[in-house]
Amino acid sequence: MILINAKVHIGFDFKKIKMYTDTKNKALIISEFPQPEVLSVEPNLRFYDIQNGLLNKFSSEDLTKVNKEAKEHILQKIPESNLMQTANKEALEAINLMENLVETIGWELDYSSLKLPEPDKKLLNE
Repeated sequence: MILINAKVHIGFDFKKIKMYTDTKNKALIISEFPQPEVLSVEPNLRFYDIQNGLLNKFSSEDLTKVNKEAKEHILQKIPESNLMQTANKEALEAINLMENLVETIGWELDYSSLKLPEPDKKLLNE
C-alpha cells in the first residue's frame, strides 16, 4: 500500500503580464494576465506492506518510478480540486493591490480588456 501526501504550489508567472502606459491619461493598462500554473509538486510517499505492517523495500529504480507515477497522479487530480479557483481569487487580489498602488501616484489601472473569472462567493467568504 502506498500513501501519497503532497504539496502542490500553484502560482503566476508575472513576467507574462503584458501592460503599457498611457501617460496622457495617466493610466497603466494591463492587456494580458497569466493563467495560474503548477509551479511545483512535492509528493511525500509512505510505503506499507499490509500483510505484516512492515515498510516495503524497493530498488532505487522502483522508487523513482513510483515517485514519477505519484506526481502524474497528483497532476491529474488538480483540475478536480479547488486549487485553480483559489489561484484565480489570488489573481483578483493581486490586481486589486496593483490598482491601489497605481492610484497612490494619481494614475488609473485599466484591466478592462482582461477576461477575469467571476469571483466565487464561497471563496470570497473564506
